[in-house]
This record gives sequence, structure tokens and C-alpha cells, in this order.
Amino acid sequence: MEVTTLLADPRVISLETIRSSEKSLTLAVRVVRSTAQCPRCDRASERVHSRYIRRVADLPWLGVAVRLELQARRFFCTNTLCRQDIFCERLPSVVARYARRTARLNDALTYIGFIIGGEAGARIARELGMTTSPDTLIRRIRQSATPEAPIPRVLGIDDWAKRKGQTYGTILVDLARHRPIDLLPDREAATLAAWLTAHPGIEVVSRDRFRAYKEGIARGAPTAIQVADRWHLLKNMTEALERWLNRQRPVIQQAAKDATASQEVVIEESVATHALHAPVTPQLQRSMEQQATRLSRFQEVKELYRQGATIRGIAAKFRMHRRTVRLLLNADECPKRAPPRRRRNKIAAYLPYLKQRWAEGCHNASELWREIKAQGFAGCESAVRHFIAEWRLNVEPELRRKRHLSSGAPIRRVTIPGARSVTWLLLHDESKLNDQQRAFLTQFCEQQPEVIIAQKLVRRFQHLVSRRDVAAFDEWLTEAKNSKLPELVNFAAGLAGDAAVRAALTTKWSNGQVEGQVNRLKMIKRQMFGRANFDLLRQRVLHSG
Repeated sequence: MEVTTLLADPRVISLETIRSSEKSLTLAVRVVRSTAQCPRCDRASERVHSRYIRRVADLPWLGVAVRLELQARRFFCTNTLCRQDIFCERLPSVVARYARRTARLNDALTYIGFIIGGEAGARIARELGMTTSPDTLIRRIRQSATPEAPIPRVLGIDDWAKRKGQTYGTILVDLARHRPIDLLPDREAATLAAWLTAHPGIEVVSRDRFRAYKEGIARGAPTAIQVADRWHLLKNMTEALERWLNRQRPVIQQAAKDATASQEVVIEESVATHALHAPVTPQLQRSMEQQATRLSRFQEVKELYRQGATIRGIAAKFRMHRRTVRLLLNADECPKRAPPRRRRNKIAAYLPYLKQRWAEGCHNASELWREIKAQGFAGCESAVRHFIAEWRLNVEPELRRKRHLSSGAPIRRVTIPGARSVTWLLLHDESKLNDQQRAFLTQFCEQQPEVIIAQKLVRRFQHLVSRRDVAAFDEWLTEAKNSKLPELVNFAAGLAGDAAVRAALTTKWSNGQVEGQVNRLKMIKRQMFGRANFDLLRQRVLHSG
């Protein structure tokens, strides 16, 4: 929308008078043309039948609402063969037929609706002097024509979640023009194939390794070159390593114990371990019951899968995600929930002093709180009490009620790392690991030598993908298939059968900008306050792309 003149179209209308009030301006305008065309036969006529006043809203002036009093005319049609005897003159550049707002005001409201949305757009429009409602902005968006995009040469495809884990759609992006060109209501192969068939001429398609996209492209654009996204390849490789580590849980536990034994660290293995040293509180009882429930569900999932049930069926039965079902099936024992991460709190600055006083035998929370409060601690007494509660668990039961102990410093508590944490340790820069992490990796590699093979394979894969080394890729496939690590062997077999992987190492295209468009789509969807129907979302994404 371009606004370059004071009036909507000075070639058509002229200003007669201006009347002002506290909240608005009224402009009396008239049409400057002496003739008008019949809308039915297009013949010009000069015979005026009558005049009337049209009152329409126009763009505000510095936040002040503006109203036009337009002196419109009716004409006689001079064409004797025309069925239209009398007609009203049309002013499409100023105001549409029967409209109560000028064309440029409607354009401004439509623009606000596309950029901001209904609710927020209506609030901003009112502040600018353009009274409207959220429903009006939504109607303007829906009534706008969908922009026609040229058929792309290079297409990027990715999915986006309508409801995460439930329903998904597909976004199509012109990678050469950096613009989204369409949204599909699902991510089925047939839907994608139909769209590609209706838009012939696509040469390259970048995608992730989702099977439905691979099949849809093969059916809808069989001559197009499919390119696997390199970031997704690295992500899938990391997930394969994580699945393998999930089966090494007993070894990880033993390695963590051995690595921390010399440092006098108590390993927090499970809720049952705490039960040996601490009284069974209601919270501890609930945790034990939840652990028993998870163990029972883990056994049921294993049994159903042995009986022939599908992963999708098991997920529907227990109302869990399919990835969770696969995690349980690949695990040798029931996975345990990771403890919550604690934020650094105000007590951290006084931790050395608290450790010193605890070692000296002062186990009274109130006394410790008074001492650090005198040093500037701004927290409450309960914060200190909760903080030292874990230290009390390591005190012998018969001595726990005593206020002072003759010896013994507080024992540090750590948790056994999960598969994802171990994956991070294996792939992270070794020079940036601390002594405890290095000790754990040393014990883990000694007790499970295959982890060294897995680590080298993953790092080599990351290196060859980042450098797009096709020759090294063939050697890596051979080594991965001979590694005898089931997860990595299956991953390598999947890569060997996908020509898009080799194309990813020889072309420059990737799904990077598609991920950015998905992120923008999510932002637009969340701006819409629940009014994110597919047709409305599609209009906003394509217009503001």
C-alpha cells in the first residue's frame, strides 16, 4: 500500500470543505469528472439523474479519524439498447461499491491483519484512529487473493506441527527465492505427490529423511534430484548413538560408581536407594509408586511387542509418543527419570562456609542460617534447611538427631548420567571436560571397549558431512556395517539405500532456510490466539513470506 496524496485519488475527487470536531475530521468532497460509464454497457453518459451523499471512513490524519462526505451522482444511460436505465457512478480508486471505507483504508487494515493478526491488529488500529474489530481483520485476510508464486526450480520441504505429536502439515519453500510458496494440510505422500504433479518443472528437492516425503517426491517429481538435509543426517547419527547407549545402562552405572568411588561421592541410583538411608516420607512413597508404575508399563510394552503389536498400536494404548515406545523397546531395563536440574541459588556464594561449618559438626539449620545471614545472605531459613537436607541423608540414622558430629565432611551427591548426557560427553571437545567427566569416560571405555568404536564412527561421520567428502563416505559405510553395533549398522544401511544422502554431499542445497520459515510459521500461529485454522494460517504465511 502506497499513500502519496492527501486525498484518496485527486484525479477523481476534489476537496470542498473541512469540518473538525474533538475526535474527527469531516471532508466534503465531490467528483471532478463530468461523465460516468454505465457498469452494464460501458457507455459514457453526461445526463445527471440525481445526487446523494456517501459517508465513508478514510485513513486518519495523525491519529485523528477522517470521514468523507462524498457527493455521488446517478446518471441516465443513453444507450437505448441497455437494460440499465439509471446507474450510480463507480469510483474504484476511491471507494468500492456499497463500501463504508475507502479502498486505501481497507488496504491498510488488511496489511495490519496480515502482519499482526486479528486481536492485536484491532487494538493497534484503534490507537491509530482506524476503528475496526478482530473479525473484520480476519475477513480481510480471508478475502485477499492468495499470491501466485512461480514454479520453483529448487524446492525445500519440511513438516510443521498443528498439534505436536498429533497432527502435522507440510511447508514448501522456494529455496532460490527464499520464500514460502504453499502449505499442505498434512504430510502424507499422496498429498505431496499431487502438489508436485500439478507443478511440473522442479529440478531439486531438499528434504529430511521422512519416508513419506521420499515416496511423495518419487511419485510426483520422479526426475527431480532429492537432497537429504545435512543437519538431519547429523541429528539422526547422534540419535542412533543415543539408542545404542540406552542399552548400555548397566555399564554406565558401574562406570559412574567406579569413577566417583575415589572422590567419596554417593551415587544416586534410584528412589529405592534413598529408602535404605532415609525415612519413607509421603513424597518418597509417591516416587516409589511412580517408579513401580513405570516398571509395570515397561514390562507390558515389552510383552505386547513380543506378541506382535505394532509400535503405533502400543503408543495409542498407553497414550505415549512413538519415540517413547521405541526407547522402551530398545532398553534392557526400565529407564529412570533424570533428576530435575537445579538452578544456581543465593546459597551458592556461601557454600564453602556451610561445608566448613558442617565438617566442624554444626548441623543445625537455624544456626547456620543466622551465621550466613550476618554475612549478607538475603534468603530465608527454610532455604538453608532444604539445601542441607541432602547432607542429612548421608548421616548414620542413629546419629541423625544429634546436633553435632565428631567427624565427617558432607559427601557430595551426583547422579548417573543418562544416554543423552553420555552422548554429549563422547562428542564434546575433550579439552573442555572436567576431571570428573574425564574419569567417567575412562572407566566407561575400559568396561565397554565398543564405545571407542562408536565414538570414532560418529565423529568421522560428522567430519565427512561437514566437509562433504563423498570418498570418505563410502569407506565410512563399510566400517559402520562391520562395527557389529546394531543401531549404527541399521543407520548405515539406511544411508546406503538413499541416493539423497550422496546428493547432500555433492550439492550446496539444504533445509536450513526451511527451518527458519517453520520457525516464522510457529510465531504467526502463536500470534493468532487460537484462530489458527489452516486456511487463515496459510494466507498469513504466504502473504508475509
